[in-house]
Parts: sequence; C-alpha cells; structure tokens
Amino acid sequence: MINLIKKWFFICLLISFNTSVFATSSSNFLISQLAFKNYDYPATLLNFNADKIKLSQDQLLDKAIAAIITEDINLAKDIANKILEKNKNNQEAYIIKISSLFLDKKFNQIKELRDNLDQPNELLDFIFFTNNRLKDGVTISRSLVEIVASSFSNNEQRRLNYNFLLFYTSLAKLIDPKNERAIIIKAELFDQVGQFEVARDTFEKIGKESPYYLDAQSSLAINYLYNSSYEDAENKILSILQNNNNNYSLKKILGDFYRYNKKYDLALSIYNQMIEENRGDVWNIYYMRGICFEQLGDWDLAEKDFLKSLEIKPDSPNVLNYLAYGWVEREMKLDRSLQMLEEAYEANPESFYIIDSLAWAHFKKNNLSEAARLMEMVIDIAPGEAISLDHLGDIYYAMNRKREAIHFWQQALELAEPEDEIEENVKIKLEKFNG
Repeated sequence: MINLIKKWFFICLLISFNTSVFATSSSNFLISQLAFKNYDYPATLLNFNADKIKLSQDQLLDKAIAAIITEDINLAKDIANKILEKNKNNQEAYIIKISSLFLDKKFNQIKELRDNLDQPNELLDFIFFTNNRLKDGVTISRSLVEIVASSFSNNEQRRLNYNFLLFYTSLAKLIDPKNERAIIIKAELFDQVGQFEVARDTFEKIGKESPYYLDAQSSLAINYLYNSSYEDAENKILSILQNNNNNYSLKKILGDFYRYNKKYDLALSIYNQMIEENRGDVWNIYYMRGICFEQLGDWDLAEKDFLKSLEIKPDSPNVLNYLAYGWVEREMKLDRSLQMLEEAYEANPESFYIIDSLAWAHFKKNNLSEAARLMEMVIDIAPGEAISLDHLGDIYYAMNRKREAIHFWQQALELAEPEDEIEENVKIKLEKFNG
C-alpha cells in the first residue's frame, strides 16, 4: 500500500512537472508569436533554440525572418538549414543560405547550390545573378532594395507584408552595410509598423555626409512630432533644426508640430517666416497659416489665406474643402461653396471629410435627399466619425425621420472627442427632441 502511495505521488509529481514545463513552453511560444505579429523581433527570438524547440515550417520561417531583421545572420542561417532539411524549395531559406555563403565568400558553393535546384528560381536569379554570373555585393544589395521599392509601387498600403519588406531591407544592409537607401527604408518601415524607438535608432545611423541625411532628419523629426511627449518632441525637433541650419523643410515640421499641438501662435510665427521665403510650396504654408487663424477665431484672416493659397494652386482639394466648409458653416456663398466642394470631391472622391462637407452644403441648400445619400456614404466609410453622425442626425430630422435622427445623435454623443466640440450642442438637441 505504501509503495502504491509512493508510486501515485511520483506520477502526480511527474504530471505536475510536465504540465508546468508545457505551460511555460506554450506561454513562451504564444508570446513569441504575438511579438512577431507586433513586429517586435528581439522578443520573437527570446529564449529561442533552433535545436531544442520543435516548430512548424511556417513558425521556423518567422524566426528566420526575425533573425535577419535583427541582423543575426548566423542564427538565420541555422534556422534556414533546418527549414531546407524538410523543404528544399523554401525560397526565403535559400535566400538566407546564399546570403550567408556570400558573406563568407564561399562563391563556388553558391553556384553549386543554384545548379542543384529542382527548377530555376526567377527571384533568386534577380537578386544574385546577372547573365549566370554572381553579382557583387553592392549590386545584390540594390536588387534587394528594388524588391521593396516595387512592392510599395505595386500594392495598396494595407496589403503590404511588412515582415517580408523588413526582411529584404535588412538583408540588403547585411550584404552591403553602406547601402544607406536600405537603412532609411528600414527605418521608415519600422516607423510604419509602430516600432518608433527602433525607427529612431535606425534614422540616427544616417550620417551628415549621406545624400539621405536630410530625409532621415525630417523623418526623425516627424517621428517625434507624433509619438513623443510635447516637451521631448519640441526639444528634439528644435535640436534637429538647429543642427541643420534652420533647414526649410525641417522648419515646416516645427510649424506643423505647434499646429498639431494647438499652439497656434507659435505655429503662426514659423509659417510667417516661411511665407517670407516664398518657396515653391508657399500655397501650402498659406493653407496651414489659414487653419491657425481659423482655430484662433479670426475667420477674416483665415479666409484671406485660403483664397491666397487657391490663387497660387487653384486645384487643391483640401484647401477647396476647408474654405468652402467654412463658408457653409457661416451660411455664406453657398452656391460657390457647393461648386468648390464638387471640384474637391472630383479630385479626391475617397476623402470622407470632403464628402461630409459636400453633404452639408446640400443640407444647407435644402437638397435633403442628396445630403442624406452623401452623408450615409461618409458613415459607411468612417462609421466612428462623431461630427458626421451628428450631421446625419440633423439631415434625418429635417426629413422628418426623427427616430433615426435621435439614434445618430446618441451615437455621435457616445463617440465624440473633446476636439470635436459638439457634445454640448448634441445634448441640447437630444433634450429638446427626445422628450
């Protein structure tokens, strides 16, 4: 009986131990998978051991891609070899293996590897070969960057696979560490996937002597503009501006930073300086300055700047929209506003801001059916826009569709942000008409 109890205790202990190990392993795996989806490549590789952990081919490929992006070519090579043991046609694994052989100057092995492929591979040939001859490192690196550049030009933004784009740019940098185009594209990609600190570190690698330096500094400033505290961002942007002789494009970023943070007086001082310089994009500076005047409550000066902007560039849909909507809100020049908004819509039919303004102009002219049709389009495109929901409520109420109006006003109230400045007005309408 005692032996039976001991045996049972041992089994329970073993089960407990195995469950604990499994739970830890499973937890690490899930953390790793989530990290890869969030573009956190160091975390993807945390505690990873290619020889001890059993993963599927797809999971191994994720690890290999992460290793390349973190620029650990040796780890990537080990993982690629494991992939090729079971799937000798895996394209990315071959690219990693050939890249590793190239960096080790084992050029004959690259030729043997290519000759032993079951069938020709156009991508491998494009990256590594020209007329059956192995390219030099600079040319290989450029070919890898070209793949990324063509992906941006041929695909919609939302269809891009950033893991693979970062994979190719990182390989380009590994093959040719002096390929600064690869470095800046890699930084921009990190910025786009929300890895802002990594992006900053990568932008900082572009030196002053580089033709990409000002682009990198501009991108770095924009990164801080949107992703840092006000004080940190202001200090960094001012520092970048000072280190680059008050460069015009960097100065605009400072003005935009102040405008973005509703420091309109500070933004005005920057835009005033830029208008005095009268560069080619001065129409846009007039537009930005006009927005500042409008936000400060000086419509006359805002209107003057918007008109000046359109005098220089008559076909800007954003300026047409902003000025026309301002007139519509003030119930001024409705016919001219409607015409301008139709021009803006024709130039940019995807902008829900412009469609909202056009719908609102029709509402003000009592074209209620057209106003409703257009505003319903806006809600389909941007269902969470509180101002548009409020507008649709007003349109429906004017059409005697009271129940629907109240529904959309309630939605607008739930979704309204402080900067929308509609809460008080919506509450008044609900109290008045929802009795």
